[in-house]
Amino acid sequence: MIRYNCLELLAPLVTDQIVVTSLSGQKIEWAHLSKHEGNLLVGTMGTALGVGIGLAVALPHRKVIVLESDGSVLLSLFNLPTLANLNPDNLIVFVFDNASYSGTRISEPTATAGRTDLATMARGAGIEKAVTVRDLESFQKEMTAALSENGLRFVVCKIEESKDHRNILRTDMDPLENKYLFVRYLEKSEGKPIIRSRG
Repeated sequence: MIRYNCLELLAPLVTDQIVVTSLSGQKIEWAHLSKHEGNLLVGTMGTALGVGIGLAVALPHRKVIVLESDGSVLLSLFNLPTLANLNPDNLIVFVFDNASYSGTRISEPTATAGRTDLATMARGAGIEKAVTVRDLESFQKEMTAALSENGLRFVVCKIEESKDHRNILRTDMDPLENKYLFVRYLEKSEGKPIIRSRG
């Protein structure tokens, strides 16, 4: 299974959902596929899931989608028990697990290349609907259910290591610019001020 193909299925279904990406190939691919104002393209590893949890708790009436990677989740495993105990029923987490750190020019294996299973770890933390999918049909089934039903979902997507994202022209949007556009989108769609002028 190729991550880009998964994201191609997801992108047309995103309307008013909030999408948070981690720093990896999926950030580049998602920015290429989706121009949604509700995209928060997080620029650091290990933070997307925590940010997504916060948004889901703060906005319980909005679906929040987190696009994570195996390396990013492994870097911040403390998020799993937090996620389980908060149990936001409006949060969907897709972890694209290629068993390698391939967001950089050097690819090294992650722990999931060995005996580590992220869905098992998530269930051990208390996340009930934690599953692993290995083909596009299974991904589409889980994606459709997650978007149409309430309940926390943690979907580990076992994908091939693809370096195609390195050939995609990266967005020229500065991370700070993205943050402010995202916040303004939330202000507009929620009808509430977030950033107040100090003047």
